[in-house]
Amino acid sequence: MTTRPTGPRGTVRIDQQLCRGTGLCQAMSPALFRLTGAGHAVPVEGELRDDSAVELARSVAECCPMGAVTVEPDHDEDTGARTPVPRER
Repeated sequence: MTTRPTGPRGTVRIDQQLCRGTGLCQAMSPALFRLTGAGHAVPVEGELRDDSAVELARSVAECCPMGAVTVEPDHDEDTGARTPVPRER
C-alpha cells in the first residue's frame, strides 16, 4: 500500500506580468483566487490543501486566457514521493 504524502498537495501561482485582471479565475473559484484593488488576481492561499483544490486550480489554469495561472504539485504524481515546492519570495 502506498502512503499518500501529507501537507500541501501543490502550489498555485499567478504571473503578475501576464495577468490582465479578466476575473475569470475568481469567477471560477472565489475560494482560491481574489482580485486586488488594482484588478490583478492573487491566490487566496498559495498552498493547495487537497486533491480537489489542485484539480480546480488546474481547471482555472487551463481556462486563463493569458496563461498567468500555474499549478505545481508538491509530489511526484506517479510515485507519491514528495518533491520540494519553491516558495515565492
